Amino acid sequence: EVGFDEEYADSGTFTFERERDLSLSNNVKDLLEKVDMALQKIEQGTYGICDACKQPIPEERLKALPHATLCIECKQREEKRH
Repeated sequence: EVGFDEEYADSGTFTFERERDLSLSNNVKDLLEKVDMALQKIEQGTYGICDACKQPIPEERLKALPHATLCIECKQREEKRH
């Protein structure tokens, strides 16, 4: 017989694992969308141009974050607003 406490613990473990898997899945989907957007920008000739200020995104930033759509300054402004 499985005691109530064991069932409760198993339920909690299952819930935690399901939430973790959902989170990982959502992160992968988000990253794929960003990569697809970057590929579209390459095709359109707008890759590496900040969506906000229309200035070039520094190469160092694109090397670190190839799907970046904002330069560092515009990204910082966006984060301050949120």
